[in-house]
Amino acid sequence: MNRGLLQASGLLLLLAGGLLAADAPTAAELNRRGAEFLQQGDPARALDQFRAAAKLLPGDPSIQFNVGLALFRLGRHRDALKPLGASLDHAPSAKQARYLRGVIYFSLGEFASCALEIEGLKADAGNAEHVLYMLVESYRNAGEQRRSREAFIELSSRFPESAFLNRLMGVAYDWQGDSTKALEEFRQALRKNPRMPEMAFAIGYIHFKQRHYDEARTWFARELALDPCYAKASYYLAEIEFSQERWDEAAARFRKAISCDPAYGDPYLGMGKALEQRGDLKQALAMYREGVRLKPRDRRAHYALAVALRRDGRHKESEAEFNIARKLIDEESKRIPLLGNPQN
Repeated sequence: MNRGLLQASGLLLLLAGGLLAADAPTAAELNRRGAEFLQQGDPARALDQFRAAAKLLPGDPSIQFNVGLALFRLGRHRDALKPLGASLDHAPSAKQARYLRGVIYFSLGEFASCALEIEGLKADAGNAEHVLYMLVESYRNAGEQRRSREAFIELSSRFPESAFLNRLMGVAYDWQGDSTKALEEFRQALRKNPRMPEMAFAIGYIHFKQRHYDEARTWFARELALDPCYAKASYYLAEIEFSQERWDEAAARFRKAISCDPAYGDPYLGMGKALEQRGDLKQALAMYREGVRLKPRDRRAHYALAVALRRDGRHKESEAEFNIARKLIDEESKRIPLLGNPQN
């Protein structure tokens, strides 16, 4: 989710727009306290203050921006979209609000919406490099290859030493199956920006695919050092633990991934496997069902549920899930192979 790339704290709108201390001193004070909490690294307490201010002045765009920013800092990205949108007509917050909304849409995989938000921000000095990177990926994922190439050319022209260029090249090499070049590009990105999100994970993921588990473990741990709640790193660490038959350790990692990202389907399937190994078929079935709910087009999810149902003696339900899995396999076999990101 592009964590650590943002420097949003520079825009805290304390007294702007319709927020006039003479008319509503209580709201002004609440807003000021919220700004102080946010600057101290306490977004939860900041949010309480901003929301209290918003109750007094619900139409004030500066307060709405601060509510959205606090929610963003708490990782509640989708919740942040509405208050950030409410500040778009207010000049002091408009650019930063659009940028944050773009980042949120990008992290959610809603690439067309991301491009719409940030296309007009390419000239913004503070965020242009990241904006151009997101446009390259958003247009590519939306199938607009010409616009993706144009954004890539502009990124490479304006920011020739950008770590984002190494990141993009690393992903391209990984798609092509050239893991050596991919690893070098990802490492170069980290040399330029040691805190670039998802790069340590990308290196670890390549080692994971090669079954170099000791190396993968090191890189996943490095990603978690930057973001302790990066769910994919916890999930793949859990898969390593499971492959080495450390069931309790695997279950703890799967549980951590679920708590960090409840909408991420794979950890539920992993947790189901771990619970089966511990003899808890009932809870395993609950995990598999949730995995199927979150990933209805994933044949692995339906297959895992089908096998567990058969073990539980529910043969009719099991056969229905097997049929869905077979249908999905048939559909996959008829597709023309397309270049794509193996992590998506």
